[in-house]
Amino acid sequence: MKKNQGFSLVELIVVIAIMAVLVGVLAPAYLRYVEKSRKSTDVSSISDILAAAEKVAIDPEYDLKSGAKFELNGATGGKLTMSVTDGTTDDAGALAEWKAIAGDGYTCKSKEFKTACSGWSFSGELKPEGSVEWTISAEALTTFSPDFAKKWTS
Repeated sequence: MKKNQGFSLVELIVVIAIMAVLVGVLAPAYLRYVEKSRKSTDVSSISDILAAAEKVAIDPEYDLKSGAKFELNGATGGKLTMSVTDGTTDDAGALAEWKAIAGDGYTCKSKEFKTACSGWSFSGELKPEGSVEWTISAEALTTFSPDFAKKWTS
């Protein structure tokens, strides 16, 4: 009867070398997918914040006047900060409601967006018919897809 001796050293080294090659080939692709996912999350979150501003704009509780301004501005560190200015009504209440719906600003997750974010500006103005017309800074427009720009600036 033959005794089972296990794997030889050469066989183990070959398996380790194959695994190293696979990790070397697959790791960059995995990291690209992770970054793509972070970008997608950023775009979706920013869209949600802009949509939340529109919900607050039409909420009769805050009685925002035509011309009220919604601002989402980039700052260092990839943080987007929010502000509402109407001048005649409850700015603080409208801002608090916007933050309650959308969160207290947003910090970009993507490496590319985090550095570009400091120059971004999303300015919304409440129109008489109740819609918010958005103006997006050139820095942000060059970062986002044409579909994003079309959705929020038309």
